Amino acid sequence: MPKLLRDRWLLWFLRASLLPCSAAGCLRIPDDVNEADGGNASAPSTAAEVLGRHVKALGGEEKLREIKQRTVEARMVFLAEEGCEEGDESCFAKDETGTFMLQSTADGRLYRRTVLRDLVEERGYDGKVGWSLGGGVLRIDTKDEAVISREDAQLHWYFGVADRGIETTLVPARKEGTQVLDGLTWRVSPNVPAKTFWFDRATGLLAMEVAEEGEGEQAQRQTITYEDYKEVDGVLVPFKVRVVSKTGPREQVVEFVTQRVAHGPVDATRFGVPTIETPKPVADVVLSELATAKAAAKAAPRDVGAQVAYARAAFAAAHFDEAATAAQATLAVDAREPEALFILARVQILQGQLGPAAKVLARAKKAGVRPDHVARQEAWIHLRKREFGKLAKALDSVGATVMAGRYRSFVGKPMSVVGEPACVQSVPVVSATPLMIVKLEINGKPTTAIVDTGAHELIVAKKFADSAGITVRSKSQLGEQGPEVGYAQLDKLALGSLQIANVPVSVFDDATITEMAGTDGGEVGAVLGLYALADFLVTIDVPAKKFELVVPGKRCEKDRGPRLGGQSVPFVLHETHYMYVLGRLAEAEGLYLVNTGMRGADMTATQTAYAHAGVGAPPIRSDEAPMVKVAKFAVGDVQLTNLVSAFGFFDQSQTQDGFRLDGMLGLGALGRKRFTIDYQAQKIVFAK
Repeated sequence: MPKLLRDRWLLWFLRASLLPCSAAGCLRIPDDVNEADGGNASAPSTAAEVLGRHVKALGGEEKLREIKQRTVEARMVFLAEEGCEEGDESCFAKDETGTFMLQSTADGRLYRRTVLRDLVEERGYDGKVGWSLGGGVLRIDTKDEAVISREDAQLHWYFGVADRGIETTLVPARKEGTQVLDGLTWRVSPNVPAKTFWFDRATGLLAMEVAEEGEGEQAQRQTITYEDYKEVDGVLVPFKVRVVSKTGPREQVVEFVTQRVAHGPVDATRFGVPTIETPKPVADVVLSELATAKAAAKAAPRDVGAQVAYARAAFAAAHFDEAATAAQATLAVDAREPEALFILARVQILQGQLGPAAKVLARAKKAGVRPDHVARQEAWIHLRKREFGKLAKALDSVGATVMAGRYRSFVGKPMSVVGEPACVQSVPVVSATPLMIVKLEINGKPTTAIVDTGAHELIVAKKFADSAGITVRSKSQLGEQGPEVGYAQLDKLALGSLQIANVPVSVFDDATITEMAGTDGGEVGAVLGLYALADFLVTIDVPAKKFELVVPGKRCEKDRGPRLGGQSVPFVLHETHYMYVLGRLAEAEGLYLVNTGMRGADMTATQTAYAHAGVGAPPIRSDEAPMVKVAKFAVGDVQLTNLVSAFGFFDQSQTQDGFRLDGMLGLGALGRKRFTIDYQAQKIVFAK
């Protein structure tokens, strides 16, 4: 089990609260027992009577109310699990010991600290807000979680039960060994499942609490037992607590052996939500390795190994110009060095130098580069040229038969502009934020579409495709459990007054399109992958709510110039259509995927990218997406400020081709200014 999952497994045991339960009746109550088995005590008739006996057993109400706070320090032991082998990170192969400290007050405040190995977890409740802190991540309770925290914080939880809105119900007694146990269900809120307390009839002391959820192999059961009560300042306190948690066949036991109980003053500042210090930026290992390789190459200009290592490190760091230069320096020493040839060809393809790349790939093949590696790069050249037959053949040769079938479906008449439309085409915009959604017509039938740089071609929802008479030529499944996708070619796509014939289209299930659109998207029937419009100059103006296309060709050159006179940022095109730009998060360099179809945040980044920039984790709530404020982000010379960035949602740190990936930029970031995408020159131009 990864460390994070193991930590969560640990925290599950440390939370002395409720297991979630899908229904109020999920607890399994044992059969009734004979009232006469409880020594001299008679069976209680109400839940209040059970609690009254417990208060008396602990030392009486007067003595208990004198206690205003309590500190408990204990040794915490995770017992070895049966069948767990040494080295198995998913369980405990041997007993492991940690420490536990709990402070709670009569007015309902809490601080708890647990330590096991290098894991430190803190939890608190200040009377209003509940929180936990572990691994540098601060979590804030939701409304329902705060109710549980409130109850955990009650030192004298048996007083004022009705005033706190808690429902208690007497349940039939049960027998546990020689003990007769009187039980009551305890429900703190309609949204929080009930648990059951069991009290020793002979002593009145709390013996056990139980919570259960689920059925069959997914059933969970947590049992907490309280033993070895000792007197401290005139009241009884359990000095041994045992937590047994079962999930299906797995059982984990944690024992808490109390070493100290005190009722003196506690540090009240511990209860409040802690302030997390801003972390210091962490060094970028990829750039450090590049610097080392560069220095080695400079020191040994005729060493082929040093030169190709430099090219490799530059490519991994997405310094593509530098990688090409280093590869050419390598080839100046050894013209047949296979890795240098391959790196050079890959850079040329990314930068759109298709002719030179084809020639270098031919040299790479002769130099011994694996044919399937060469064929994959040749496939992307064919894709850029819309040579779908050759593309399908190249994909077949590397075993990508599903993708090959997809593009073979597009073989036929080439996509083309109908007639001679006006050079500048303004497409009707339905909304510009959080996504740009435009009107279009597919086979003469109107619908709306998300404008998405993260998609390759036009994608249509199945329901709309059926109504528009789109004939699917072939089908495939996205991944092992992904949705089925159909492939077709439209007779006509209309964007405003612009008409395009023979447009490749993918047909997705309706749920996928709905999920992409979100609740703000309304009835969206399609996704307009911008690479389908790679022949056009594409201008997106979010503030002015405009989406414009400039038709290709010499007659429209005069309309292109004004749109290309701003701040220019180069991008590379990877595989089918993915656009990447170099950016700076604070002062940290990174490579970012341009994805205007990203919804809910201006941008996102990997945990590593945040660490390079000195951006720490925000306070997290389980019912809200965690976001951080990015004060400064730069794309080229374009400065973007006060961006909202999603935290913890993006973890891909490298592309399939092995160069770095640090995050995504959405329309909320790029759309601060009008920008134009020039696919032919591979640059984004921001208005001045």
